[in-house]
Amino acid sequence: MRISKDPEVRKQEIIDTAMHLFAKNGYEATSISDIAKEMNVVPGLCYRYFKSKEELYYTALHNYAMETCEPIITIMEQEYNTVEEYWERLSANFLKTDGKEKYHEFFHRKGSELFHNQLEHETLVILTPYMTRLIERLNEKEQLHLTNCRATTSFLLYGQMPILNDETMLTEEKVAVLSELITKVLK
Repeated sequence: MRISKDPEVRKQEIIDTAMHLFAKNGYEATSISDIAKEMNVVPGLCYRYFKSKEELYYTALHNYAMETCEPIITIMEQEYNTVEEYWERLSANFLKTDGKEKYHEFFHRKGSELFHNQLEHETLVILTPYMTRLIERLNEKEQLHLTNCRATTSFLLYGQMPILNDETMLTEEKVAVLSELITKVLK
């Protein structure tokens, strides 16, 4: 019996199945046929939504980056009277979500370093304009005294990634280290 699903639901189902198999078997060892078999559909259905495994992966990458960025963007778009208010909200979000991301298993598995770097880059590209606007607003309120908000954004976002991705540190340690560094940079 043929089951019809809303195209967006089916597309997400394909993405989720692919990411599950990528995490389980590795990206290189997973084919469109494997994804279709896991879903109990014909490969042509997957190709109806994605021209190739690479397109499927990059769609999943972008969607996942957007999904993980949305709560951060919401925090960045709010108005703050002080940098500390912003940092408290952002820290609370990070403490709640670190390691619990939807595709964490795939992007953080041994052998997925290249994919993790791609995700990191996509995330930074998405967050940069929001962080820049936040820093500009705080600068206008004279909470910060910066001459180049865009350069500060790049320094903060790109500079914190090695700490955020350090699997030897507890989440609370990461927040403490970043809090100290960011406070010193922005004061």
